[in-house]
Amino acid sequence: MNRAHDFNLGKAAHAALAGDNPPSAWDDRLRAALKDALADTHYREGRFLLVVIMVVAVLSLATDLLVAPQNLGQVAAVRLGLVLPLSGIALLLPRRLVGLQKVMIALALIAFGLSMAFASLFVPSPGDALLALGVVTLLALALPVLPFRGPALVAFILLYVLAVGGFLYMSQHDIVKTSAFAAITIVTAATATIIAHRVHWLERRNLLLTLEAGSRAATLEGSNARLTELSMEDPLTGLANRRRAEQAFAEHYSMPATAGQAGPALFMLDLDHFKAFNDRWGHQAGDACLRAVAEVLRHAASRHGGLAARFGGEEFIFLLRADDAGRAQAIAEELRVAIERIEIEDHGATSTATCTSSIGIALHQGPEAPNLARMLSAADAALYRAKADGRNRTMVET
Repeated sequence: MNRAHDFNLGKAAHAALAGDNPPSAWDDRLRAALKDALADTHYREGRFLLVVIMVVAVLSLATDLLVAPQNLGQVAAVRLGLVLPLSGIALLLPRRLVGLQKVMIALALIAFGLSMAFASLFVPSPGDALLALGVVTLLALALPVLPFRGPALVAFILLYVLAVGGFLYMSQHDIVKTSAFAAITIVTAATATIIAHRVHWLERRNLLLTLEAGSRAATLEGSNARLTELSMEDPLTGLANRRRAEQAFAEHYSMPATAGQAGPALFMLDLDHFKAFNDRWGHQAGDACLRAVAEVLRHAASRHGGLAARFGGEEFIFLLRADDAGRAQAIAEELRVAIERIEIEDHGATSTATCTSSIGIALHQGPEAPNLARMLSAADAALYRAKADGRNRTMVET
């Protein structure tokens, strides 16, 4: 998911949290994202619930042993024979069949309720009443944690009540025919449904908050990345700045060259008489000149696999690898000539502005690791000699 998509979903989630609109009025992408997130959550919750159902089905036999020891074999056969296979099959279902998993969970719980109702047939009063009420308790405990929403939740309640209640009624169970049992069942089911609705609302709200927080995090990450990028970039020319050049040297040029690998070279380039250029043509033309020189350097960096950076004012450096001094000077000469051919139009005059540059070249030689400070010092000394010899020329350190 890209940052723009994250941001748009976050805005939609924020609007959903702030407004009173039902989910049907939400942004389509938000509903789709929420549906997918809920499906993942329901699949995980469903698997956990299935394990709980299986464990409780086995442990509950201890109660049957106490109240109906003579019929434990029958009760265990019904409970384990129905609940464990349904739960086990549901556990094996993949994520894409989460809908079928929910159906199997419903069937496993109904089977559990039926097995409890079946066990109550062998228990004398008042134990049978307690087991019958246990059927209602099972429903109350299950509703808030079931992965059912809306119509699916109502359908499960109706199916559970009809199946388990119908079994008790058809079995001539006296308790199920009392008004007290019916009232307890209705109140319990209604209360559990309200709690389930609240749990599901909180679940949906938490997912919306997660989407909104994810959007904010993505926006912050993007802002931080852009700030980092800007801190490494010269704002006028778009070239790397001194900080980025130092980082690039440390990352790519500070290790000794291996056999057959060209060594690092550093060009220090300074525009000749740039203060006079600004005084004559104006600072706007001066900025245009710097941008044009930067474009020449950018093209050379792309062509020769190096890095061009503005060090400050009218001074630039160029990092690359060169086989020898002759190759390095040839590249520097290409730069010097390209800069000499730059023409800056001045709309207030009939002529065009031009500039020249002097370039000092430092090469690393020897088995030791290259050092940026020493190479800068050597390139600066070569640049000083180029300027002393008349400017508009290249000079290699000696």
